[in-house]
Amino acid sequence: MERRPFIDAHVHLWELSRIRYPWLTPPFSEEGPNGSVEAIASPYLLDDYRRESAGWNVVGMVHVDAGADAAQALDETDWLQDMTDREGMPNAIVAFAALDDPGADALLAEHARRPNVRGIRHIVNWHRDARRTYTPRDLTQDEAWQAGFALLGKHGLSFDLQAYPGQLAGLAVLIGRH
Repeated sequence: MERRPFIDAHVHLWELSRIRYPWLTPPFSEEGPNGSVEAIASPYLLDDYRRESAGWNVVGMVHVDAGADAAQALDETDWLQDMTDREGMPNAIVAFAALDDPGADALLAEHARRPNVRGIRHIVNWHRDARRTYTPRDLTQDEAWQAGFALLGKHGLSFDLQAYPGQLAGLAVLIGRH
């Protein structure tokens, strides 16, 4: 059987002793859009990924922001870049930046200095139902967030959009401007 080569376009790795991931930290709850994540709240490293994907011909991978504490966004990127420099993977990084943060421009510039960073993800799924929302308010309607989004092009960064359908009409207008 031919094992066709492919690039895994959405991978999450985490080292819980090195970087804080609030969503992977007790106490765990069934509340919220993901339910309890206790079953996966242990380190998941490149060797784990390689072992689990051994039956596939993975020739590249894109690491997408894994929900590190916002204060450690650059730490996660540096950890991944160091891994790439040593291990050859991940081949691309989609990092985290809180686009509504007043320091977003400086953080975007720092991320863009890392050779494997290609884009940013800031989860913006907002829903009136507290069990379905990822954010306390609709960030996409926030002027500060929109200003941060506008900075992505300046730094040559793409944006990985994760939003609910009800947000897409407003986002289409914003995306169209940029």
